[in-house]
Amino acid sequence: MDVVSLASHLIEVPSPNLPGDERAMADAVQSVSNSLGLGRGRVVGALAERPNVLIDLDFGPGGRTLALSGHLDTKPVGDAEWATDPFTPVVQDGYLYGLGSCDMKGAIAAMLLAATNVAQNPPLAGRLQLVFTADEEFGSQYGSRYLAENRLVDADAIVIGEPAGVFGDWDAVHVVSRGIANVYIDVKGRQGHSSLSEVNGYVSATQQMARMLTSFASDFKPEYPVNEWGMGPTVNAGVTVSGGIGFGVVPGLATFASDIRLVPGMEREDFERDLQIFLDRASALATPIESSFRFEDAPRDWLPPTAVDPMSPIVLACMRAVAGVLGGEIPTGVFPGTTDACWLQGILGIPTLPAFGPGMLERAHAADERVSIQSLYDSVPIYERVIREFCGGDA
Repeated sequence: MDVVSLASHLIEVPSPNLPGDERAMADAVQSVSNSLGLGRGRVVGALAERPNVLIDLDFGPGGRTLALSGHLDTKPVGDAEWATDPFTPVVQDGYLYGLGSCDMKGAIAAMLLAATNVAQNPPLAGRLQLVFTADEEFGSQYGSRYLAENRLVDADAIVIGEPAGVFGDWDAVHVVSRGIANVYIDVKGRQGHSSLSEVNGYVSATQQMARMLTSFASDFKPEYPVNEWGMGPTVNAGVTVSGGIGFGVVPGLATFASDIRLVPGMEREDFERDLQIFLDRASALATPIESSFRFEDAPRDWLPPTAVDPMSPIVLACMRAVAGVLGGEIPTGVFPGTTDACWLQGILGIPTLPAFGPGMLERAHAADERVSIQSLYDSVPIYERVIREFCGGDA
């Protein structure tokens, strides 16, 4: 079985989140793993329908333990208009199309095959754990956060197979993962009969919210520590908006939601202070209104950013692996998204590379999701080299 056919097989097993049920995907991974001679591993999780699959391979005493991690769920198809059936893999023009092809069933396939190759001729030392998680696409409460809180992953380093490409396949070894703050801004007005809005001076919450939303998009600049990559937070204002009752009523409450991508060094307490300063200033400049902020319910409220030392053994192993397979050196970089690293490193303290896998990030979460066939084929020897060098090295 090659990596394209295995990835295609996994694409045919739907695992959209929401609604969130990875049982069929977990069973498929276990069956493939067993057929490859790796065993079925074990399933752990808080709920039966939210399984995480752990597969352990011991090579010998000494050495280091590496965890290769990928998530079993995908984003839902949503409103995206596909040219093909999202659950029917299609190979065309050098790409494999299908939901999860890039994010990240292709990487899971490559990890399984790389582990198989290593197991057939193992290093003399070290240990490998394959960590396949549930619920990554909706906050990881039942996935990596559950695993981290219950200390079910024990490794010297973790590599997550999210698509590494930002400008091209395998264009960097990402040592930083941005976190995310999911925030609601509630704006209160004065509800009343719309025929009396001018007479009684009712304040429309939706109109005031609209003004605050545009101001938030242009003027909210949370503080952050300067970093060597020149990467700062990204403010995505108004990812959802809501408010109003209907015709005849001046709305008394309106809300807009925003997600803010965080960089290492940003702390929640400082971020909340910056939010309150913005609201105080915005309220003072407009018709007197009452506004407040609140976070999304946990675990989707504050997902912390992470960073790994660029000179750490796992970073160097990954850089050498890419150079050995593709030729040439690649730089370290910042992954613009948020991954399971926020929990695996944030809680466990294990150095975690947030995105080291086939594919390009821009093709995830989109119509006609696809991954290049070449990047899939390259990923198997790249992972195999990382496993051999890191696990066989000195602990």
